[in-house]
Amino acid sequence: MEHLAWPSIGLYCVFSVFVNYQQLHASNFHGASEAFGFFLNIFAFAGMVIGLSYLVYYGWKVVWWAPFVIFVLGILSFVPGLFLERIFGKNALSLLGFIVWPICAYYMFMLVPA
Repeated sequence: MEHLAWPSIGLYCVFSVFVNYQQLHASNFHGASEAFGFFLNIFAFAGMVIGLSYLVYYGWKVVWWAPFVIFVLGILSFVPGLFLERIFGKNALSLLGFIVWPICAYYMFMLVPA
């Protein structure tokens, strides 16, 4: 377990929760603004690409098996996400994701051990 950088992995888990809510919001979007719907879809797709890129990068830079563990931890992070959903709501988490997940993405890449 010495190959797992827990701060980076924790940020990936937070990142995963917010990207998931943006993807959910984009798939169920029925708003009046087509521009916002397009922006939401672009952001959700970018989050998915960045998440996959992080897993590949982590496996390349650190150790090949770590992305599998990180991916499972990212899936398990949806349990706390359900509690956040009850408090704030799905749409609020999606909108908050426009701020939170880019910050998480930056720091999760920066904290990958070299």
